[in-house]
Amino acid sequence: MRRDDIAKVLLKNSEGKYLILRGSVWPERPDRSQKPDVPGGMVDPGETHVDGAVREMKEEAGITINPSDLRLAFAESFVFSDKAVNRLLYRIDVENVPEVTISWEHEGYWWKSADEVLALDIRDPYPAMFAHLKQIGELE
Repeated sequence: MRRDDIAKVLLKNSEGKYLILRGSVWPERPDRSQKPDVPGGMVDPGETHVDGAVREMKEEAGITINPSDLRLAFAESFVFSDKAVNRLLYRIDVENVPEVTISWEHEGYWWKSADEVLALDIRDPYPAMFAHLKQIGELE
């Protein structure tokens, strides 16, 4: 059975705002095309979830983060007929407002408050993840 591990990062800056990326045009994936997203993606073979999250943050937003500053905020696993999926969302607070340099995968970004993050028209599973994070005090 194939396994897909996905590691994403919800980054909060010193002004209390969260980094949200806007996806580029993806004709083959209209569900993701020009939609809000958070940095992250597929964990490479042989890579830990944390290392994948750190790499993806650098690739997609140009931001270097310290792996030891990441904390796991949400995790879920499920199985399809041909693959198992592990989806992890890490949280990190940074002491500044980092400069963002987006990759070809994205066409823009925003810094959003917690309420704005909760109100995003964003694809599943993020609405449920963000609501859970709000409930447990990780999205404030």
